Amino acid sequence: MNTKTQVQPRSHLETLPTFSATSIRVGRRLVSIAMVIVGCLTLRVFRDRSAENLDNEAFVSGYSLAAICVFLMLLGVRKRVITTQIGRLAVWQRTHHYLGLLSVGAYALHAGVLTTGWLESMLALSFWAIALTGLIGWYVNRTSPKLLAAAGGQILRQDIPEKSKLIAKEAYSLALTAAGKNDTAALADHYQASLSTFFSAPRGWGYQIRPSGGKRRKMLDDLDNIDRYLSDEGRTQRRVMSVLVRAKDDLDFQSAIQNRIRFWAASHTWVLGCFVVLSIAHVIIAHRFTSSW
Repeated sequence: MNTKTQVQPRSHLETLPTFSATSIRVGRRLVSIAMVIVGCLTLRVFRDRSAENLDNEAFVSGYSLAAICVFLMLLGVRKRVITTQIGRLAVWQRTHHYLGLLSVGAYALHAGVLTTGWLESMLALSFWAIALTGLIGWYVNRTSPKLLAAAGGQILRQDIPEKSKLIAKEAYSLALTAAGKNDTAALADHYQASLSTFFSAPRGWGYQIRPSGGKRRKMLDDLDNIDRYLSDEGRTQRRVMSVLVRAKDDLDFQSAIQNRIRFWAASHTWVLGCFVVLSIAHVIIAHRFTSSW
């Protein structure tokens, strides 16, 4: 029996070209960078025209830079406004990043590469410190989610100390149980000699600055090496202790990464506060000793 296969006509939407998410992101970044370049060129045109009209071009570029900085500070306000929908936070963050690039161009047009005078030098140092901390903060915020996901998913920072205490308590109870028998006592001795401080104390500054898995691997290897001194029951307890070591190390890693995010965000904010104070003093002095706008 012959059968006929009906071919459904393709929709005209299926013939349209498709673009990957990566292509869209690249295109968005190129457009944003182009807008930053156009913004810098526009500021330069306004500055040059004010100079041709015998106006004070420093006021044009200076107040343009001040306006950009005000918009940059609005991101901090947006982060704290959680009850009112005033745009997606991701859009605000992208806008903040590209306005930061525009502010670098505006600052170069206003102050140049080199500055003279103690106030101008302090302003320059604070501005470039803002740019540096902002760049580092952007990198940290961009890479941290993947690092946190590798440690079992992000945990709220305020919950980490309590979870660490519970793990330490469980490890202590396990070591106490192992100490009651001769064929498991090696695990208790190893806990007392090598693991008690790890479970009860926070990690050092070296780990906070650059967290790594070196100590974790060593602790797990050392636990594996005491299996020959343990009975079957002791090996089961040892495996539980290894699980607790991994869990505590994951919490320490979470804490270090989240503290890193908070540190660079706080540094960015504090330097910005210094820059605002110095900028106000700079504007007052500029108006006091300059008669031409």
